[in-house]
Amino acid sequence: MRIALPLLISLLGFTVGVQAAPTQAQQDEAVIRQTLAAWVAAYNSGDYATAGKVWAPDLIGWPASGPDDSFAREAEALKHAPQGKSPTTRYKLTIEEVMVSGDMAVVRDIWTEVPEQGQSKQFRSYEVWRRQSDGAWKIARWIDGPETTLTK
Repeated sequence: MRIALPLLISLLGFTVGVQAAPTQAQQDEAVIRQTLAAWVAAYNSGDYATAGKVWAPDLIGWPASGPDDSFAREAEALKHAPQGKSPTTRYKLTIEEVMVSGDMAVVRDIWTEVPEQGQSKQFRSYEVWRRQSDGAWKIARWIDGPETTLTK
């Protein structure tokens, strides 16, 4: 028994010290979080071409008001965006939840628009992400809730 106990203790110590490799879903969640962080950084620096890479070709978005969004609308807006010019509104993002299942994911987040002048606004959003044929994760569908004006 004395020989087995030290062996058991060392095996337990080994298994406690070994961490399981992240699952595919955990890896995909990390990629989606990084992609959103990169979008915020690109947009806030005026790199709209990079920011525009987040959209899937079959994009459909439902803003709180106004017409539906689409890949074509985003591409057209990108043509007229002043590349390299700092935007007059910057974004902050809080990701509340990322749920990944196979090649689809849902993100629940809170966006804050911070204009150079005027009141900041915040809105909640849901995004449906889909893994593309090249392996990249892109937003295929999104819906925004109503904006709330934040007090200074």
